[in-house]
Amino acid sequence: MSRSRRTDPPASELRGRVPATAASESLAAPLAAALGVGAAAGGLARLLSAVLPEPWGTLANTSALWGLVPFVASLAVRAPRSASILVGITALVAMVATWVLLAPQPVTPRELLLWGVVGVGAGALCGLAGELARRDSPWARRLAVTIMAGLVVGEGLYGILLIGGPQWWFEAAVGVALALALGRTGRDRMLGLAGALLAAGALYAAYLFYDAIAAG
Repeated sequence: MSRSRRTDPPASELRGRVPATAASESLAAPLAAALGVGAAAGGLARLLSAVLPEPWGTLANTSALWGLVPFVASLAVRAPRSASILVGITALVAMVATWVLLAPQPVTPRELLLWGVVGVGAGALCGLAGELARRDSPWARRLAVTIMAGLVVGEGLYGILLIGGPQWWFEAAVGVALALALGRTGRDRMLGLAGALLAAGALYAAYLFYDAIAAG
C-alpha cells in the first residue's frame, strides 16, 4: 500500500502568510479602540450640545474640536505608523455616525455626504498628527502641534472675526494651550506655537470655504 507524501508549502509562501496575519491582528485592537472612542465622543457631543447654555453649546459641534478625537485616539492607542491614518479615520467617522444617529431631526443626504468626506479627510490628517506627536524627532512633534493647534486656533479666529461670542475666544485659547502642552521643551513650544499661528491664518480661508459649501 502506497502512502501519499505530504507536501508542505514553500518557505516563501509561509513567510508571506505570517506577516499578513500578524498585521491584521495587530491592527484589530487599535481600530476597535478607535471605534469605541469615536462613538463615545459622538454621544458626548450630542449630550453637551443639548445641555450647555448658549452660546457654549456651539463648541460641541465644531469641526476643529472634533478633530481632537482622532488625534487623541491615534496618540493613545499607539497604532503602527502605517495604521495611524486608518485609526484617525475610524475614530472620526464613528463620531460623525453616532452624532447623526442621535440627531433629533433627520440629516439631509447632502449634509451626510459633506460630513462623511470631511470625516475621512480630517480623520486621516489628525490621525497622522497623533502618530507624529509620538515620534522622537522634534520636527515631527512640532509638525503635529502645527496641525492640531493650527486647526483649533484657526476655527477660533474664524468665529471671533465673523460670528462673535466668548466661546470662540475660549476655543482659540484651547488651541494655544494645546500647542504649549504638546511641546516637550521650551523651543518645541515656541516653534510649535509659531507654526500653529501661521497655520491658523491659512486655515481661516479653509473654514470660509467649508461654511460656503455647507450653506450653499
